[in-house]
Amino acid sequence: MTPLVINGFHRDVLRNRALVTVTWKDDPEKRLGLPVPFDCQLSDLKAETAKAVKALAAELEAAAVEGP
Repeated sequence: MTPLVINGFHRDVLRNRALVTVTWKDDPEKRLGLPVPFDCQLSDLKAETAKAVKALAAELEAAAVEGP
């Protein structure tokens, strides 16, 4: 399992959303931005990020790739 590193957390008050940015520890050029709950506290950020990553993984597992 490749570790992901949380390197950004942003609250967008105009859109009432929050985003976390992660990079792969072994390849920092790979970046991923994921939504987390707007009221997420820093103490909960790691757990909320893990939930967001797992939800995305499940969504991608079920996704179909269509060609041009």
